[in-house]
Amino acid sequence: MNCYDIVYYRLRRHWILFCVFILAGTVSCSLAIGWAFRLKTFNTADRDSILDSVVQLSANLVDVDPSGQGMTLVWLIDYECESIGCPDVNIFFDSCVLPFAPDSDNPSNSQAQPQTNVKPDPIFAINGQNFLAMKNNTDRRASSLTFRTDVAISNANTHRTLQSYPYDEYATQLVLFAENAATNDSVSIAIVKTTGIAVGFNVELQSRADIKDNFGTIIKNIQLTRGPVVRLYAIFISVVIWLVTLTFMATCILNVFFGKGISSGVLVLPMGTLFAFTQLRATLPGAPVGFGAAIDFMGLLPCLAILTCCSVFMTAVFLLRDPERDMPRWRWTKPGQGRRRNTYFA
Repeated sequence: MNCYDIVYYRLRRHWILFCVFILAGTVSCSLAIGWAFRLKTFNTADRDSILDSVVQLSANLVDVDPSGQGMTLVWLIDYECESIGCPDVNIFFDSCVLPFAPDSDNPSNSQAQPQTNVKPDPIFAINGQNFLAMKNNTDRRASSLTFRTDVAISNANTHRTLQSYPYDEYATQLVLFAENAATNDSVSIAIVKTTGIAVGFNVELQSRADIKDNFGTIIKNIQLTRGPVVRLYAIFISVVIWLVTLTFMATCILNVFFGKGISSGVLVLPMGTLFAFTQLRATLPGAPVGFGAAIDFMGLLPCLAILTCCSVFMTAVFLLRDPERDMPRWRWTKPGQGRRRNTYFA
């Protein structure tokens, strides 16, 4: 007996343990891979600045819209103003990465406030007296220190559009600063905490080196890419679609052109697979609606065309012969075996 026979005999005798081992190993590997490729939490905070900043911002990432090229952030403000007497403070945000503000007299006029490179208007104003009243629980009627921004993202520098899914890439720049409302003196500001996950996206700093100026301005270059698990799944689905397509294509060639008998149940499978492939395409997280991504042109669309041709041939063969039986030529051991020879020579 060879080694294979001995191993097979022992595995067959202990097949229950072998199956449990395979199942446990598969589940463990799957969970480990999923955990390793999970999406990372949005992280651009300056935790070291929490001790020397007056205006401390916490950002929560809500959503990323690659089609509209926008990113939604919710900001929470912690005003540590005891050291400067709690004056009124204005928070400014680069208006060129924010949508146009509508005109109060004509809301339909989205271009009432044209964009420019001058100093922007405040995006949030902190009233020092109201803040102290809320902190001391003497007056809770003031609004909460929170605001929301829809930040524009762009692929102009990355050159990876939504067509490049799942390798599309976007970037944006967050620019914030704070000033005393009465004197216009700079007030220290920092992003001390960031949370949130945009489904399907990793959002992180392009560079850990902060850019600083003479006014304590915060400048953050943010990079947005698809998560590794999204890329892995999209590639896996494309490979599966190609493998299934090539298998049916080989089956079509063997049966239709070479005469190999194949069960009729297998011959009609390509028809159903056409609809299954479109359903698989719909499971890709964040993929463009309809067809248009590069993964469609290199994966799904050619496979659908090949499967359509295979379906036509593998269905039409029923009109000419019984496809479940081998044709005589499939059993040839030499060219033309069993055929009558022509004797038409003079």
